[in-house]
Amino acid sequence: MKNVIFDLGGVVFSRDKRLCSNDLLAFWKIIHATPTPHFWLEFDRGTLTWEKMVLTMTEVMQMPYNHCDEILHEAIAQTRPVAATSELIGQLKKAGYKLFVLSNMSFEFIADFRKYPILKEFDGEVISCYYNLIKPERAIYELISNKFGLIPAETLFIDDKPVNTAAAAEFGFH
Repeated sequence: MKNVIFDLGGVVFSRDKRLCSNDLLAFWKIIHATPTPHFWLEFDRGTLTWEKMVLTMTEVMQMPYNHCDEILHEAIAQTRPVAATSELIGQLKKAGYKLFVLSNMSFEFIADFRKYPILKEFDGEVISCYYNLIKPERAIYELISNKFGLIPAETLFIDDKPVNTAAAAEFGFH
């Protein structure tokens, strides 16, 4: 193994549920349903704007626009690096592994997450919103592999969603 690819949400970054509002917890329950709601996938794909995402939330959650906007802002504000994962990333980097990010994420979330130094530890990234591709689509695994010259058999992929790890395994990643 020479390369390790990390997902961001739920792997490198997470939220302490005890600090989240009940409305945010209710929203995450909707988002983490299986399958993931289409509107959230399109938000991560970069084809649904913040404003349209909030409008969709008003319908789904039956709440006013301003309140839904606050919930989305809270989702970003409550996200922090996972200490154990940050430690692992540091150990892998010191051991000489090449580290990459492959994450489904909207422009707004990734822009905020860039303030954390942990992202500087990675040798490269593919964030879904910049390419209009999302996991588990095969094209996004092909993209990261081709962009960084990764040999799938030499690459470990870490994600919190089984559908994404299954697609990565089908592509050839461990």
